[in-house]
Amino acid sequence: MKSVPTKNRDIIWQFLKGEAVLLNPIDGSYFGLNSVGSSFWEKVDGKKTIEEILDLLLQEYMVERDVLVRDIEEFVHSMEDKGLISLK
Repeated sequence: MKSVPTKNRDIIWQFLKGEAVLLNPIDGSYFGLNSVGSSFWEKVDGKKTIEEILDLLLQEYMVERDVLVRDIEEFVHSMEDKGLISLK
């Protein structure tokens, strides 16, 4: 949770109706993020740690910390596996 996520610069993205839509032009894969995923994506700036982003999300959403931690860990690993973000 101390890792700092950075967006892949090749990813084309925008918000549509409050949710992030991401396109990887390298392989043509498309991703639509739900509201929590979109909020996470919006907060990824290459400076904040996952823990800092998690704290911001907890202020936005009425959810138990343990539940959000588990969901965000899975989400981050999935995004990293798909080449959408890198961790440093």
